[in-house]
Amino acid sequence: MVFLPTQKTVQWIGARKKLRIYSINSGSIITVRIGDMKVITHIKKGFIRYLSVIAIVLLAACSLPEVTPPVETTVATEPSFVLTSTEIPSPTIPPVPLPVEISSKNAASLTMVNRAPVNTAQQLKWAKDSLSLAVATQMTDASGNQLFGVSVLAVPELTPTSIMSTQDGRVADLSSDGKLAALVSLDMTTISLVDLTSANSVVLTISPEFLVGNATFSPDGAALAVVDLDGKEDAAGNPVWYVELHSTVDGRLLNTLEGFVTASPVFSAGFSQSPQWIVWQARATLQLQEIVNGSLSPTLDHQDFVTAYAMTRDGSMLASNVSTASVEPVPAVTLWDASGGNVLRTFELTEPALCLDFSPNGTLLAMGVGSALQIWDVTSGAMLVSLDGHAGQITALAFSADSKYIATVGNDNQLFLWQVSE
Repeated sequence: MVFLPTQKTVQWIGARKKLRIYSINSGSIITVRIGDMKVITHIKKGFIRYLSVIAIVLLAACSLPEVTPPVETTVATEPSFVLTSTEIPSPTIPPVPLPVEISSKNAASLTMVNRAPVNTAQQLKWAKDSLSLAVATQMTDASGNQLFGVSVLAVPELTPTSIMSTQDGRVADLSSDGKLAALVSLDMTTISLVDLTSANSVVLTISPEFLVGNATFSPDGAALAVVDLDGKEDAAGNPVWYVELHSTVDGRLLNTLEGFVTASPVFSAGFSQSPQWIVWQARATLQLQEIVNGSLSPTLDHQDFVTAYAMTRDGSMLASNVSTASVEPVPAVTLWDASGGNVLRTFELTEPALCLDFSPNGTLLAMGVGSALQIWDVTSGAMLVSLDGHAGQITALAFSADSKYIATVGNDNQLFLWQVSE
């Protein structure tokens, strides 16, 4: 197909050897056969010259052998290169290791699995379901004001689920369900129970008729033991110390325990891990008192001040930090028979233990010895593992209720979570 200068189009169809000229303006056809160029419609004179030239060219082309156009096929032409894509595998996320119950067989495999910053932690208390951990703190600001607080952390993430802070009273104790905090007012005249799960609201206020020395929750959270700071005098002028047990539901007085005799001020008295006993402490002396009948065990006498003790959950044994009686006192922890007052075993240490806790089944004893977490076998007396990590002394530690975690805090203001993984 050719466009001529006269704006007409010439088309040749080789099979019939015809020359067709179409007028763009009128659409009329001019047909020219070889040898007798027949004009069907009017041709302008100037156009004959162009038409003759085209006819000669087409005549020459017609003398060539006819070429059959190739048959179209549907075979796709392969590209000169092929783009290939390699599937990128999605990143493999390692499964979160599941904790298992800590025992004498696997304690050496304890590892620190999480940590969180805390400020001057005073106490740790696990919830009964082991899914949260309450941390009581006490800080002093630049002006010398005391700030007391409680943070409840989800486990194992150690993310806060509730936070309470106050300047109105110190945190004396935390309930085992992680819901209540007992705050002793700064003037030591009242105790407020704060619900940490309900906007830190005060749900109960207890006002004893004495100055409050300390307050502790029973293991089941149903009672609060409140210690008289000053005590009273009997008819002979001897000091008499006593503890009141109050209901945490309505504050009513449930029981009063007394009979502990000492010339020294009572450092503390209250519940430990066992619901069976109240533990009295005065300097180098410990004594247990049955809650039900008020009977006292033999005194547990030490060479120096007792700064840490712990009881088994069943109330059968008590551990206390002491120094062995020798020319050069050696730091140690003594294991006592709770009811008889007999020494069952002594664990000699390289540094004093500032905090102690038994595993829930009473077979293991965790100690904060300097900056190390040590786990000892109660039956054999062997140290199973000593774990470093804290940059300062460990000041508090606690087994979880399911015995799958140990939490430690130190004066490095760090909270560590330890576990044995599957």
